[in-house]
Amino acid sequence: MKARGEKSKQNGIRLNVFLARCGVAARRRADELIKKGKVKVNGDVVTYCGLRVSRKDRVEVGGKLISPKGFAYFAFYKPRGVTTTMADRFAERSVGDYIPSHMRGLFPVGRLDRESEGLLILTNDGEFALKLTHPRYGVKKEYILEVEGNCTSQDLRRACLGIEDKGEILRIEKGRVERIGELSRVRVVIKEGKKRHLRRIFKQLGLKVVSLKRVRIGNISLGNLEPGKMRPIPERKVQRLKFQGQSTADM
Repeated sequence: MKARGEKSKQNGIRLNVFLARCGVAARRRADELIKKGKVKVNGDVVTYCGLRVSRKDRVEVGGKLISPKGFAYFAFYKPRGVTTTMADRFAERSVGDYIPSHMRGLFPVGRLDRESEGLLILTNDGEFALKLTHPRYGVKKEYILEVEGNCTSQDLRRACLGIEDKGEILRIEKGRVERIGELSRVRVVIKEGKKRHLRRIFKQLGLKVVSLKRVRIGNISLGNLEPGKMRPIPERKVQRLKFQGQSTADM
């Protein structure tokens, strides 16, 4: 075992990748755990994310021994009013309240704020979670929104070009107006999801979001899934997302 923080030349995989494969967290979150000294390898605290480990090494996170496990992938319909965490003592309801106790290794992927509803992916595969959420992979997310006021095609063209809010440029990939009136209905696709991304865009357009539902992530659709329910994602769809990094599906 190398000294704390020193690079290792042993064979194996990087420690942050190992944590992701064990379902501990996505790779970026795994990096944080390592840098904070929360991870031990063979009894020693390690703070270097690139250390290489193998199945022969004893890896602990927060004092708990971990090992690679079989991965699981589920589509879940998050109801409105539910917080996207597995547990939150300040939340009235969280995603974890809907997950059976024997499936507690799962975690939700990506953002969907409390007042929004629709598709969440639940998994214990940290690498897969990174693939879905990191902007460089360009995985498309599709939403249906209802907004107060007359939303026009010109508004959506502005959103495609990019709208500044709080020092950030927010944009949509594409969109269309499905109903116009006092309560307009629009369908949009984005490739990245900053905090309250769509709500901030439409606020800058002078339109208040009344309801927001995510109906697709990559090649995985909400379909006829009911609020609070979950279903397994077919392996072929998981593999397509893993290796292509994005959906070829169109609106």
